[in-house]
Amino acid sequence: MYTISSFLAVALAGGVSAFTPTGFEPASSNNLTVAYGKTLAINGKQILRAGLEHKLTKSQDTAQPPTVGTTTKLTGTYTILMVDPDIPSSSGTGPTSQFLHWVQSDLVSSDTTTTISGQKIYTLVNSKNTTAFAAYLQPNPPNKAPTTHRYTQLLFNTTGGSAATALKSLQTAAKSRGNFSTADVVKSAGLVVLMGNSFDVAFGDKGINSTGAGSGSGSSSGTSGGKGSGTSGGKGNGTTTSNSTSTSTAGPVMSTGGAGIVNLRGSEWAALAAMGAAVMLL
Repeated sequence: MYTISSFLAVALAGGVSAFTPTGFEPASSNNLTVAYGKTLAINGKQILRAGLEHKLTKSQDTAQPPTVGTTTKLTGTYTILMVDPDIPSSSGTGPTSQFLHWVQSDLVSSDTTTTISGQKIYTLVNSKNTTAFAAYLQPNPPNKAPTTHRYTQLLFNTTGGSAATALKSLQTAAKSRGNFSTADVVKSAGLVVLMGNSFDVAFGDKGINSTGAGSGSGSSSGTSGGKGSGTSGGKGNGTTTSNSTSTSTAGPVMSTGGAGIVNLRGSEWAALAAMGAAVMLL
C-alpha cells in the first residue's frame, strides 16, 4: 500500500525519470496509469485524435473520460486534473498556454484489479457520482503549430477534512479553463502531486473508415452554421466517406459526429477564441 512518505522516497531517488512532459510543472516521477478502453495512454504515447472526421473504435475513442488507476491499491480519496499545456498563441509566435480539460474529485481505489493491455491496475472510481469541478472535455488539437499536444494528468491525495480548503481552491480555479496555470493552482491549493502521466494527440492523425478494394471513389462534405459548403470527389482504391455537421450559437456550442458529443458553455468558447484556438474543441 502506498503512503505519502514512500512516494517522496521514490521521487528523491536518483535517476528517476518524470512521467509528466519535459519542462512541465509540477512534475511527477510516479506513474499514473491512464487508458481509453483497451488502449493504454501512458508515457507520452501517441493516441488517435477523436474529431468529426474520425470513425474510431471504442478502444480508441477519447470522447469519454479515461480509465485512471494505480498498480497498488490506494486508501482515501483522490482528485485528478487534466490539462493541455500546448495551446498556441493567437499570433502563432508567442509562448503556448494551458487549457483545463478535467478536474474530478472524490475518487477511490477499487477493491479488485482490472487488466488493460496486460497491465493490472486498481482503477480509481467516482463511487459517489460526485459532480466534476470541471467536466471532461476530449482532446482535439487545432491545425496550428504545435499540432501535437501533450495532454497531462496529475493525481492528488485529497483525503479527509484537512483537504477541504484545497478542494475549495481547486473548485474555484476550475471555473476558468483558458490560460490555466497548473503550477499556480496547485501551489495555491497547497497540494503535492502524487502521480502523473501524459499522452500525445496530434491534429494530423487520421482514423476514418475505409472499405472495398480495386477502383472506387471518395467524397467528403461538411456544413456549418455560417455560409458556405463544399464537396469533392475522386477516384482511388476503396471507398472513403466523411460527413460532419457543426452548429455555433451565441449560447452553448455543440459539435456532433461519430466520435461523440461535446458541449461547451459560451464562456469556454470565448476563452478559446481569445487565444486563437477556438477550433481545438469540436
